[in-house]
Amino acid sequence: MKKRRGFFLVVEGADASGKTTLVKRLGDSYDRLGWTVTSVREPGGTVVSEKVRRVLLDPGVSMNARAELFLYLAARAQVVDEVIVPALKRGELVIADRFSLSTYAYQIGGRRLPARAVMSADRLARAGVSPDLTLLLTVTSRQSAERRQEINRKRDRIEQEPPGFFQAVRAEYSRWGRNKPGIIVIDSGLGADGVYNRARQLLDRSLRMRTV
Repeated sequence: MKKRRGFFLVVEGADASGKTTLVKRLGDSYDRLGWTVTSVREPGGTVVSEKVRRVLLDPGVSMNARAELFLYLAARAQVVDEVIVPALKRGELVIADRFSLSTYAYQIGGRRLPARAVMSADRLARAGVSPDLTLLLTVTSRQSAERRQEINRKRDRIEQEPPGFFQAVRAEYSRWGRNKPGIIVIDSGLGADGVYNRARQLLDRSLRMRTV
């Protein structure tokens, strides 16, 4: 029997776009279809990366944009080597809640760090690993605010940024979502079921194309 090739799916989008819900539903669905699914979140997914996550999201912590960038990339480097690459080598379906595109949106768009330097540092952190497919969920500022209000929990350090920061983040996501190979935009206004159905359709098609 031929060994099934691993597949790396990334779900992207600004805060409250529905990423986490979609990652969970897709993971459950493909597990039932016989895939071995490894789901990860960024930052996080390893002991080191989860500790970095706590620092990054702590509302009581203050840091400059460069320090923030390198902490995110440190967490990514660890989860790539420790979780993502081994899972792909085993032929698993890896589904990530955020990856490099988040760095471009938040650190280039939101923090205004130089794009070339950020992208170069990201390439080093991910060590040549790239998604096979990225699903970018769009969300308006109004939708995001309403969904955060529904969650009704204390906002983390990033969520406490002013509206202008998130406008810049969404603008950068939008720029990458236009005609970039491997990135497909899904309107989160379709609702959870609509987004899931569209994501299933896109992922099914990509997996069929990758079957060996």
